[in-house]
Amino acid sequence: MVRPRAVCLVLAALIALAATPVTAGGASHASMAAKRSKAVKWAVSRAGLKEIGNSNCSPQIDRWQRDMGLKVPPCRVWCGAFVHQAFLRAGIRLSARLIDPDRSFGDAVAHRRGLRSIPVKSVRRGDILFYKIRPNLRASHLAIVRDSPRGGYVHTVEGNASNHVLLNTRRLDVPVLAARVVGPA
Repeated sequence: MVRPRAVCLVLAALIALAATPVTAGGASHASMAAKRSKAVKWAVSRAGLKEIGNSNCSPQIDRWQRDMGLKVPPCRVWCGAFVHQAFLRAGIRLSARLIDPDRSFGDAVAHRRGLRSIPVKSVRRGDILFYKIRPNLRASHLAIVRDSPRGGYVHTVEGNASNHVLLNTRRLDVPVLAARVVGPA
């Protein structure tokens, strides 16, 4: 015979489990938000780090690219390596395709490799913004959002901005896409 108390406990556990939102990778939304925030904290702590001249190289940047599984040299444009490393330090291994913002743009639009496109006006701490700086590409630069937008502006932390890690404030109408990290690649 099934006891009513046991049935109530099982139902309560199932309701609690169903009420916890889960991302594609199996982590709760709260857990992912904490990881995104940790990625921002690490990224901000690197503000001022510079490459050697305008070479796209430095011992630290080279290590970030190796952590992506890339061979160095050659030194590459490294905004994606910076974003990748920030999330890696937060416990999320994203795709090495982040080294190419144009390809990552496609991943975000298709909701692949741990990225999900979102409306630019909906960004919050830890989201990724895509910028089109070079012609003939959908995107050529990445930035991490430091906090929610205010007054049409958003605060970012960016690698490879003027050859270093830069805390920046940008107009919200400039990014061509925004993406939320929803899990590992």
